[in-house]
Amino acid sequence: MSLRLNFFTPTRKPIDYVTTANGRRRRVYDNPKTPWQRVQDAKILTRAQTNTASKRVAGVNPADLTRQITAIQTQLCEHARAKTETLTDKRALDLESLQPSINRLTKTR
Repeated sequence: MSLRLNFFTPTRKPIDYVTTANGRRRRVYDNPKTPWQRVQDAKILTRAQTNTASKRVAGVNPADLTRQITAIQTQLCEHARAKTETLTDKRALDLESLQPSINRLTKTR
């Protein structure tokens, strides 16, 4: 996850506030950059550290990385499913008792 987040996921950061014509404050954002690009721009790493990180990123395919993350998340869901089903079987979930809450929620939408 850290590889995808830090090297392949650009984010926008608020850099200022402006006041609109109607008196409301609005955030102003910078251009999207990945955390890795922001660290490089800040020039806080040594050349050796930058080279090490660049080599690490060079061999990573973002699509393959996403597929691997999705596969792991699916495995985690499968492991959790058995435990969840066991808990619901023990508690004997009664949907009739939930009906008033369901009705109340559907009325507000």
